[in-house]
Amino acid sequence: MITLSRRGIFKTAASAAAFGAGIRNLQIPSARAAETITAVEWGGDYFESIKKIAAKQSFVNINWQLHTGGAAAILPKIKAMWPHPGIDLLTGWDVTWQVIASEGWAEPVTAEKVPNIADIPKKLLVKDSAGNVINIPRTLSSTLWFYREDTTPFPITKIDDFLDPRLKGKICFPIPTLTSNLQMVSMALYKGGDEKNMEPAWDFMKKLARSGNIGRVANSDVEIRNSITSGETSISFQGNGGGHDLVKNFHTRYLNKMDPKATGFVTFFYQEGWCVLKGGNTDAAFKFANFAISPESDGEFNRLIGAIPANVKAELSEDAKPLAFNNEEMDKYAYIPDWPYLSKQSDAWMKRWEQEIAPLL
Repeated sequence: MITLSRRGIFKTAASAAAFGAGIRNLQIPSARAAETITAVEWGGDYFESIKKIAAKQSFVNINWQLHTGGAAAILPKIKAMWPHPGIDLLTGWDVTWQVIASEGWAEPVTAEKVPNIADIPKKLLVKDSAGNVINIPRTLSSTLWFYREDTTPFPITKIDDFLDPRLKGKICFPIPTLTSNLQMVSMALYKGGDEKNMEPAWDFMKKLARSGNIGRVANSDVEIRNSITSGETSISFQGNGGGHDLVKNFHTRYLNKMDPKATGFVTFFYQEGWCVLKGGNTDAAFKFANFAISPESDGEFNRLIGAIPANVKAELSEDAKPLAFNNEEMDKYAYIPDWPYLSKQSDAWMKRWEQEIAPLL
């Protein structure tokens, strides 16, 4: 399931290059289809769910191929085969799109080819150097701060609250290689920096480490979940599929939809979707992608995989509603970092953590 492979990369940015090593064929022809495309999809729930969506149409016959791992490792294969990669429609995410944009492999996405792109937040659209949109988002995932209201002594309203003595031992803090160190990027943004100027975050982290408020340093999502559910700690930072299902069992508050400049609680998004590669059956690939991101199809697909649809008109599941943003909220509260840059900082940030922060804990 992509949850394991793709979100695995999210846990450690350094693993981006290890995403997916290849593909395998799964041909599921439809006798009624007028056109045929080759599409690459992730396995598990993603594949089973997109098959159900594809079965609702008959204008495109799809030769499915699956990533055997994540998305990034297929890129060298495309480069080796270019200009005849044998793929019309490729699933991927932010890091994938950056490479495809720089290589010029994508057929430009236009409103004429994909009318439903009008209902996708513009902030999610990736452009190449010529200004052409090259991706067709279908799924959103977020990473953010949250806390258990029943085990936290006072309402958390800003990152500076983390230094309050009443939070002694209450914070479960992920190490830098977990969640791409976005937990510290949020501090950097709050204190006047960003992912490329992390000094304000390191300064704040030293104060936080000395405060004694970090009760657990988490090396994995499981450690965060166990620490929060056991009551050992009550505040942490995690992505979809991890801490957010805590809301089902505990009084949990998501620290999202808050003014990031005033609070420091920015929500980070990454998106998955389609890219139509040049040189193939592009018209049919665009037709299917447009169908797949329609409000009905995108809503059903994301309900099946337990995620947030990229189409703002799609119906949300109850679990996804607190985490979904409309266009205005995306502009106000969301931050999409420079993923390729983050993917190169993991080792350096972890080394600095061990040298400068760990001794203070």
